[in-house]
Amino acid sequence: MKKFGTVILCLMMSVPFFAQNKAQNPGVLFEEGTFAQALAKAKNNKKGPKIIFMDCYTTWCGPCKYMSEKIFPQELVGKFYNTNFVNIKMDMEKGEGIELAKKYEISAYPTFLILDADGNEINRIVGMGDADTFIQKTKKAMDPANNPKALKAKFESYNNTENAITYLEALKASSLNKEADIFIEEIFSIMPPREKYSDKMWPYLSHSLQNANSKVFKMVLAEKPLADKIAYKERVDIAICSAIKNLIGNYTSGKIKDADHNAIMDQVNYLNLLSGNDETASYFVNAARFYGENDMDGIAGILKVDDIMRMGENNRNAIERLLTSVKGLPKEKVLEYFKAKQEYLKKQSEQISANIKRLSN
Repeated sequence: MKKFGTVILCLMMSVPFFAQNKAQNPGVLFEEGTFAQALAKAKNNKKGPKIIFMDCYTTWCGPCKYMSEKIFPQELVGKFYNTNFVNIKMDMEKGEGIELAKKYEISAYPTFLILDADGNEINRIVGMGDADTFIQKTKKAMDPANNPKALKAKFESYNNTENAITYLEALKASSLNKEADIFIEEIFSIMPPREKYSDKMWPYLSHSLQNANSKVFKMVLAEKPLADKIAYKERVDIAICSAIKNLIGNYTSGKIKDADHNAIMDQVNYLNLLSGNDETASYFVNAARFYGENDMDGIAGILKVDDIMRMGENNRNAIERLLTSVKGLPKEKVLEYFKAKQEYLKKQSEQISANIKRLSN
């Protein structure tokens, strides 16, 4: 009897302790067990919650830390997620997180998965947000009708542009860019011109155009006058030039196996035709030509500090990335450039200091 009374006393003492602990942690309560244990808890919860919210993060991800430190500790966020989910955090680069990242094809951080009790993906949210916005995104993602697979099925049942856009929006929100490109390739040839080059479709189409080897890119080139008329020539030209620059960057860095230099130069010629006032275009064209001729001295000859540093920051960075990544360019040439850049910046800094001193006197 005395032993029984002691147990009751301990239980009574534990009640305020847990209540106090919960009060001290009003935010999202994440499970500390394994993924399998989280699934089991969701499956065995008779009154709910029956679904899982999994924070897929990495230690180096700034937005991941922001969500953990600023958003998830908030009481209103905790109330919503603790009521509706079994919550779990997984480092995608450690332990079982490595295999989970492969299983769910996590390619952007932070990614937040909504799963059923069997581990099937209902939906996902990619990126950070403020508390209210993030909760609203989660509410939308919780509805299986908003799952990309469901929206693809809806399009297949009634394949109009509105359903296509809705599906593409869901893919974009989930960072499923590869799937979006595949879908656009599937529907592009059957869409009416005024719909496929419309303002609503353009953000998705322009992303697909970034690959100069894609079928969509070739189809747009084949009907460029029509694309120019509906989607506006300037933004069509910009998208095409960007794709060709990507192609050149992959070519000169050795990423394209069995590359056909002549075929690539045929594409590069479009850059000369469409680039207009783009001051970086000549660098990309020459880099492709010199690389195809295995002329590393030619590439080193255009890697000149005085010329490149006169460019705007974005253009300068693009040229530096291109030329210093050329496969086969001797490391000493790259080192020579960065040493010259260091000296250039030093002189610039000294000049600024001298001007400040002169104006202060």
